[in-house]
Amino acid sequence: MRTGLKLLVLLALAVGFALIIKDSSGYFMLVTGDERRTVSLTTGVFLLIIAFVFVYLLVRLIATLSNSPTSFKQWRVRRHTSKDVTLLEKGWLELIEGRADSAEKDFTRLFNHSHNPSRQAIASLAAAKAAHMSGHHEQRDKLLLLAENKSRHFPRLAEATATVKAELLLDQGESRQAQALLEALDTANGSNQEHIQKLLLRAYKQTGSNEKLLPLARIMLKKGRVDRFEALRLIEHAAAGRINHAAPEEWQYVWKSLSGDEKTMPLVAMAAAARFEAGGDNKNAGKVLEEAWAVTKDARLLKMYVQTAGGSVQERLAMAQGWLKKDGNNPELLTALGYLCLKGQLWGQAERYLTRSLAIRSEMAATEAGQEVGVSREEAQTHALLGTLYDRLGRAQDAIKHWRIASAATSALPVLNNDSILPAADTTEDPDGPPDRKKLDNLDDRLMSTKVSADANDDYQADEYFDTAPIPGYEAEKQGRK
Repeated sequence: MRTGLKLLVLLALAVGFALIIKDSSGYFMLVTGDERRTVSLTTGVFLLIIAFVFVYLLVRLIATLSNSPTSFKQWRVRRHTSKDVTLLEKGWLELIEGRADSAEKDFTRLFNHSHNPSRQAIASLAAAKAAHMSGHHEQRDKLLLLAENKSRHFPRLAEATATVKAELLLDQGESRQAQALLEALDTANGSNQEHIQKLLLRAYKQTGSNEKLLPLARIMLKKGRVDRFEALRLIEHAAAGRINHAAPEEWQYVWKSLSGDEKTMPLVAMAAAARFEAGGDNKNAGKVLEEAWAVTKDARLLKMYVQTAGGSVQERLAMAQGWLKKDGNNPELLTALGYLCLKGQLWGQAERYLTRSLAIRSEMAATEAGQEVGVSREEAQTHALLGTLYDRLGRAQDAIKHWRIASAATSALPVLNNDSILPAADTTEDPDGPPDRKKLDNLDDRLMSTKVSADANDDYQADEYFDTAPIPGYEAEKQGRK
């Protein structure tokens, strides 16, 4: 709009000037020595305009020719920069897409093509990251060294180079070196770099620096710089690690320094309970696990409580039965009650709890899968306990049935190739009756001359997760059965 108005004004002025000149009777005289040249005013004005345009174009041509070396140099720089930017964009796009090999080649080309040190530093850093993704560790180290040399005079690029190097070291497992780099960067930035602090969390966890991991995870959680679930996992890991590795006279100070929520985390509570029990304080060990179970229904807490918590079996059984009133369909709780009843020689109650746990697990598995599924590890543990129970009751067939189910669920047979199938087993010497009667036919002379003795052993063990203790009176009952 503004340009159109200017053109209209210029057009009006030109028309008005032309009309004035046309009606004018003036003339234009050019005197050169003894000669005179006289033309009309209109012709003279047009000649002046043409002369001005000619002189202007001549001056511009001379200026362009004089500036041509500089202009050509600037054109080459722009062309070079445009190619650098194209390679940079192409490399980053390939890196984002996961084509690390192609990205590494393009970034290496950019490094060799560019004459800008900062652009070369960025290209070498990106190429090092792509080489790391491709598993070219030697090439990655060379590129990192190039990036360090190129970024030496650029503070921000030097910081970026150190950050990338620390991240790659963490991925490779060189946690100590990465931790030293990150701590120096964190100090230089005044603990305001969120990415550096996240990398520090990884470094502290890998190196086992729980005394540094715990306060940093708390700060990151408070500031909302890390996901809450991840922060709580790190806090739990660090607090439990500090309790486990603290000296016997110091671990309780660590325990008291934790908040109430941190004390009820499963790993923390289990670590504290183990330290209390190791010191002979079974009462506090049981209390810690009870408080943690009230907040978090973690099966690990329950299993540790029924096996190692202080107090008699009857007290723990009463506590667990109280929990069952609030959570009657918890299969883990039912299995734990069956275990406690088994230890307390309450055979009938043990059988009811264990069979009820199996029934609930089967219903849950069928509901989730929509069809019948195999026996899970938890079900196998319950079957093992039932096998132990029936063995104590003298019901050998039922015990063998449940033990078979438990062993089938927890064992895996090797997969054999078609060209390596084992030959059929020799079953000629296998017994044809119960395990206590051997087939003595067809034994060779050497075996016949050897005195064969068998030591009967019918002390069956439950699953490794529940280490069933010997029950008083069982040895006398076994002798009576014999």
